[in-house]
This record gives sequence, C-alpha cells and structure tokens, in this order.
Amino acid sequence: MTGVPKRGFADDEGWAPRAGGLPLEPLLLGDYEPAEVPHACWLEGDTVWARIDGFDPGYPVVLLGSMGAWIEPDYHTSFPFGSVVTVRLYWREVEIGPLPALLALQSMGLRGPLVALAFQDVPPRAGGRIRDVLRALVDAGAAKAAAASLFRPCAAEAAQVREVREVIDDPRRVRDILSFLLRKKGVVRRAAESAPPLCVMLSEVGVGTVRWFGIEGWNEAAAVEIAGHNSVFRFSTRAEQVRPGEIVSPLPERMERLRKSLQQRGVEVELTARFLHPHWLHLPPVEAEVVDVSFSGLRLALGPGQPPLQPRLKLALELPDGDDGVIHLQGEVRSVSHVDDAPAQLCSVHVVASRREDERRWLRLVSRILHATTYGGTVWQAELWELFNLSGYFNLSGRRPEHFESIKPSFLTMAQRAAEVPHLLYNVACLSEHGIEGNFSIMKPYQSTWMLHQLAKKPRSTSNLSSRQVLRDIFTRCFEHAQADPECRWVIIYAEAHVPWSERSFFEFARQHERTGQVLSLPFRLLGVDAPDPVREAAWSGAPFEIGEATAQEQSELLEHLQQTSPRMYTEALDLVPDRFAMGPCIERWRSAGLERDRALLVARQDGEPVAAAVLELGELGTNLFRLLDSVRLVPLRPGGDAAFSALLDAACAWFQRHDRTSFVHFGERGHLTYTGQASLNDLGEGRLWIIAMDLVPEFMEHIYRLTMPKQPHR
Repeated sequence: MTGVPKRGFADDEGWAPRAGGLPLEPLLLGDYEPAEVPHACWLEGDTVWARIDGFDPGYPVVLLGSMGAWIEPDYHTSFPFGSVVTVRLYWREVEIGPLPALLALQSMGLRGPLVALAFQDVPPRAGGRIRDVLRALVDAGAAKAAAASLFRPCAAEAAQVREVREVIDDPRRVRDILSFLLRKKGVVRRAAESAPPLCVMLSEVGVGTVRWFGIEGWNEAAAVEIAGHNSVFRFSTRAEQVRPGEIVSPLPERMERLRKSLQQRGVEVELTARFLHPHWLHLPPVEAEVVDVSFSGLRLALGPGQPPLQPRLKLALELPDGDDGVIHLQGEVRSVSHVDDAPAQLCSVHVVASRREDERRWLRLVSRILHATTYGGTVWQAELWELFNLSGYFNLSGRRPEHFESIKPSFLTMAQRAAEVPHLLYNVACLSEHGIEGNFSIMKPYQSTWMLHQLAKKPRSTSNLSSRQVLRDIFTRCFEHAQADPECRWVIIYAEAHVPWSERSFFEFARQHERTGQVLSLPFRLLGVDAPDPVREAAWSGAPFEIGEATAQEQSELLEHLQQTSPRMYTEALDLVPDRFAMGPCIERWRSAGLERDRALLVARQDGEPVAAAVLELGELGTNLFRLLDSVRLVPLRPGGDAAFSALLDAACAWFQRHDRTSFVHFGERGHLTYTGQASLNDLGEGRLWIIAMDLVPEFMEHIYRLTMPKQPHR
C-alpha cells in the first residue's frame, strides 16, 4: 500500500512527457525503428531534390512526406508565397510529378528561409512512389522518422491548447490561495495610464488583510497578477495603510484563476533565443530572454529598442542546448502582451523542432528545466531497494523488511523493464550528489487511470535538497507523466489511512473539494492473503454455496449493484462499468509488452441465486511491493450475502494459485468477512482509496506546491 513512511517517502517514473498531440512525440525521439514506412522523414544529405516550375535551380529536400516537402533555399530567390506552383521531385533516376503544391513560408532562419511545399491532390501513383522512396531511404539509413504533424496548419494545433479560467469568491479559498503565494513576486497594474506597473511581494495573509513589502507609491485601486505553480491569479485591491517599506490592503473579495499548462515552468537559468525579425531582415538578429518554457512553446521577453512582434508572425529561433550545441525551432507568435506604458513585450510562441536532431535536443533542454532534480525511465536497482529500506517503506502496514525478500528479484526485474514500457509503468527518482533522495512510481492498470504508488524519501540527507523540494519534484513529474497521456481521466492512490503526509496532501484536499464531485477518498481495510498449498476444492465448493464463474446476467447484476451503491468516480476509474469490465484493451496492452494482467469474476450462489461476487485481478509480479495488482474485492449482492465471503476467498486462493501466485491482497470495502478457511490472513491496516479527475489535478498540484513551500526562517 502506498503511504508516506513516518521516517521518509518515495516512488517511480517512466516515459518522456508528450506535448499532447503536438509534434514533439516521444516515439519519434528515441531510437525508433518503424515497422511501417513513416508518414514523414527528415532527410540526410542531398538525397532528394525538388524543382519548381519557373525557377531554374533545384533545391535539396530536408523534410519529405506524402503530404508535402520542405526546402531550405537562400534569400536571393523571391517566392510567390500563398500561390500554387508545380513541383517535381528527383531521387536517383526517378522523377515524381508534376505535383501541385501550395508555397508557404515556414520561417526565416539565420541561414535562409524554410519553405514548405504542401502538396494538393496527390495522385495515388505519385503518393505510392514517395512512400517507396522513403522506405528505401529509411532502409539505407539516409532518413529518420519525423512528426507528420509538422505539416498540420498551426490553427489546428492551436485548438489543442486549453486554458481554464475560474472565478473564486469563497473568502476561505481566496485566503488559502494567497497563503501559498507568500514571498511570490507580483505585478500591480494601476488604473492611471501614465502610472508604470509596480513589482510587489506578498509578505503576510491575515484574516481580512494582506501585507505587501518592497514597494512605494501604491495607494489607489489596482489590478494585481501573481503566478503560482501552474496558474496565474488576478484580482483587484487597493492599499489602505502605507508604512515605510510595507503596505496593507484588504483581502480581495474575488480573484480570477487562469490555469496554465501543467508542463510549463519558469526558466531560472539564463536562456536567450536568437532570431531574425521577418520584417526587419537588415537588422542584426534579435536576442530575447526566455522566461518560461513547455514542450510546445516558450515565452520571450523583448526589451526596449527591440523590434516588436505581432501574433501569427513566424520565426526561426535558435537556442543553446546547454551542451555547446544549438537548437533550431520553428515558431509562431500566438500572443503578445504589453506592459502598460513600459517599452517591453512578453510574447508567447508556439514551437516545433526544425529537424530530427533538434527534436532530441529540445526535449532534453525542456526536461532539464521542468525537472531539474528528477529522472525518469532510468534504473538504479540496488540504490532503489536501499532507499525503501532507509525510508521505512518496508515497515508500512505492520510489515517487516524480511517479508519483501521473496518479491525482491521480481521487483528489481520490473524496475529494469519499466524503462522499456513508459506507457504502462514509470519510475521517478530524485537525485542529488549523494544518490537517490526520493522515489515515486506510477502505473496504468486500467484503460483511463494511472495509479501512484511506492512513495519513499530518505529520512535525512546531507545534500542541499530539502525534503519538501524532493516531494514537490517527484509529485510534479509523476502527475505530468499521467497528464501527458491523452487517455488519462483519473489518477488513484491506495494510501495508508493514518500517515500524516497522506492526511495533509490527499485526504485534506479531498475534504476541501468534495463538493466538486471530482475527488473522493474511500475507506477500506487491507488484508494480505497467503494461500495454502494446495487449496482443497472441498474447502470452497460445498453447501450452502455454489461457487463458479459468473454468467453474463450475473455480471450485469453486479455492475448494476455497484452503480447503485458506489460513487461514479469509483466505478469509472476502476473499469467497473459494462463496456470496460472485461478490460480487453488494457489487458492486451500489458500482454503485448510481455506483462501479465487479467480480471475474472466469481459468484457465490444459494439455491441458484447469486448472493455475493468476487472481482479478481492479476498483475505482473513485482510491479508493486504490496502486490496491489493481485487483488480481490468481495461484494454482497443480497442482504446477508457476506456470509459467502469465506467460500469466495478460498475460491480466490485457488484462482491465484492457478496463476502461480501464493499471495494476494483483499480490499475490504463492504460487507463483513468472517473467514474460516485455510488461508493465512494478515491485517495490513486501514487505508483510503483516493481518486481525482484530471480536470482537478492543476488545483491539487497547487495544494502540493503550498505544502512543500520552503520553511520560513524564524524571526
């Protein structure tokens, strides 16, 4: 069971974050050998040439797909952008065309423009020949798979960017939000047009007042903006008391919250982007400070004297990759904000990598910025086991370290394999110069649900990373990994009920936001079951109950009963609904990765009528140290149906033994279990199943951010 040990914490990680359908897809960033010809490829060398009717020279193709091609000419040629031209492609002695193509300027780089030829109505024969060329080039090692979405219109990509606005007028929530914004810098935008904006810092939040320091000259009503972990908060207030170096204002009556992408972070190191301004090509390259980044975009700060940018302007950007290399990005300005009278601009730019090698470099750079202390998909088996020992994880739920020795080989094997299947298993480790400081794991046991587990942290460390920072960083990376999965709708965790960290982080948040219907915390009793060897069939098939596999009608009755007696979030997150109960796609996904996953349903009948059911689940051994994927849930279907629980538990022992399991867990969520069979039961204590909808995750991360704020020095 996952619970933060009283002496420390940790968990696990996996695949690289995706940009939610944007071009930077992790599949294209690894050493991926496609089974089929890619939709588009970056070409190496002058292997394919394009000739445009009416233009004398030919141009080497840098990106080719059945939907178009990119060329990189120089600035000496003037192209009729926006018009349709006739193009012919040449590879060795093969000519493909003529092809009608729309000419579009992708960007203007320091070396030359990048020009897109978007094919119009490609004949099937020509499309087949382009795929044949790509296949031959891939086989020869002269082409690498690229994101086909590089050819999509920017407007289509923009539609995938979501912003969530929320108005908050509950005084308690307003005060709570301001509390975790303490010592955060904000901007005061005053009403007078001639008044420049002021920089403020929040110093104290009282019952009805807010204190600010480090400012002068603010006494009228003004709008304030402060950025949190993944949201920007805006509200209006006025200074009521002005003291030397300090101002007191009333608590805002309401505030607006604009949720940014969870995978967006401020840049705390010096990072500068260079580009040629498309309207001022005679000027030297513009150098702009990068103030925050995500996998799909960045924000630039342009200073006084620099040429302004406008929305929809296309840029060719160059950034240092931190390893003496340069990253080339194609960007489109999405929004520009002017700071009142100040001659500065903040510009949000949507970006994609220019070439395949830039895809890798950009992903690596953003990962370093987003996750400076955590690593995903890398394995430190011996160190990980030692961390669980030091953190007290092996003492959770009344267990002892020696109990886990039998599962250790399987666990270490799975820790190694997790790096190969990040779409199912992911381990996040927080590292310092002294080794692993903390660990958090996440897996996908159901179709649209990720499960957090195995949280551990060193109780004491000589590194410069605080315990709070370790927790914040591993929580952030695990949730961002789940958010990168477009299927994800829920995140769950089985947490020990009486661990202080679980109470402050998970359970308190669930109580505060219960009214939203997007988070809940359900109690259960966890039992460890050691099956006897062998299980005697007579122990569970005798009167008064007949035990057998459920019929379709009995399965429908169980699911209807669960729908009537359980919260909707519970049945949806655990796939206890008719269209997903068999877990077909989920099981196939695990088995295709060489991992076990299964579900079965047994019923106890009395006089031919089902009175109770057992939902059995199986997972790959070693995925969780407490065997949470090898589980049984017992459900009474009639009053008094829990009298059949003992027989059902014996039947479960036989089912798990047929799957080479000697131990499993029972989630005691309903009914009363009075066991009289041969299995050995171990009470592992009270727990709570915590479920959150993905729409509420940004708010939960703000909650974690507040809990893990650095401690303020004593005055």
